[in-house]
Amino acid sequence: MRRLFTGYVLITVFLTGVALAQAPVKPTAIPSEYQVGPENALQIDVYYGKSEKISQKVRVSSRGVINFPLIGEVEIIGLTVAAVQDKLKQLLEKDYLVNPQVTVFIEEYSTVSIMGEVNKPGAYPIKGRLTVVELISLAEGFSKVAAPNKVKVIHTNPDGTKDETPVRVYDLMNKDASGQDKVVLRSGDVVIVPESLF
Repeated sequence: MRRLFTGYVLITVFLTGVALAQAPVKPTAIPSEYQVGPENALQIDVYYGKSEKISQKVRVSSRGVINFPLIGEVEIIGLTVAAVQDKLKQLLEKDYLVNPQVTVFIEEYSTVSIMGEVNKPGAYPIKGRLTVVELISLAEGFSKVAAPNKVKVIHTNPDGTKDETPVRVYDLMNKDASGQDKVVLRSGDVVIVPESLF
């Protein structure tokens, strides 16, 4: 009787672990203060004088800078929208305009891609901090033949070289809070989920 009970407990623990590996993980809330990142497309409007306006759509480069009329290159990576508005206002009124009013709107977010054995592969926007486990959740979890401990993140550097980071997602999902997913994705990253060979 004791052997039967022990066997039942072991099977229950094993099946629970498998279910956790296959189930989507609930992503954390998107931070309210989004930080501008590479490849974001911004609509910038500057109002000055009685009815004068400078309107420009710009894209943040991989170096985190934009080019804007009158002031040229401006580094804005990691700034919130409000901080970008303040920075542009200060630069414009320093030498060029009197009391300019600056508005910034994000038209396009940075994206990352996920390929392989997930239920919805494709490109997803980065709207704040996004980890590998959260991206897998957005892709509606692993397929039945995925290899959760063989996930790879491929990052392309500005010089064209690539970095590859292995991520043992099954292990991350079955640890306590101290083992939480710390692999934060960056613009242009590609996450590959291979098929299990067993």
